[in-house]
Amino acid sequence: MAKKEKQEKKDESLEIKELLQRKQAELENYRKQVEKRFIEAKEFATKDIILQLLPILDNLDLALKSNTHTSEFVKGVELIYSQFFSVLENNGVRPIDSLKNEFDPYLHEALMKVDSEKPENTIVEELQKGFMLNDKVIRHTKVKVSSGKKPENKNKDQEE
Repeated sequence: MAKKEKQEKKDESLEIKELLQRKQAELENYRKQVEKRFIEAKEFATKDIILQLLPILDNLDLALKSNTHTSEFVKGVELIYSQFFSVLENNGVRPIDSLKNEFDPYLHEALMKVDSEKPENTIVEELQKGFMLNDKVIRHTKVKVSSGKKPENKNKDQEE
């Protein structure tokens, strides 16, 4: 009987040890999950402010594209644009490179499809820049996409 009691105590202590190991593993997994969520929250804490700043960047870009200004004005706006863009880059924002690439619905928003000499689903024009924050899209690039070559009209004589 002493042997049976000894075995029961051994089994019980083994169960307690296994339970402790499972709880320890659960706690470690929970800690890792909380740490991951904290990092994600920290990365995107600035998302709203950056989304408010992006239209300003767009307007500066448009101002630079108009050719009705003196060279000093253009240099000043270029300086502001580069400083502003540097601040965004230092905070994990980067533009999505789209021109001459194939349309990707995860990165682009197609506003129009146009006939073009370029292959189908190739981006023809970028209408508004898209941006990523820490490798996640925060604003899709608005683009014109090629629908492929324009079909040539055949003469009625050839069809008959």
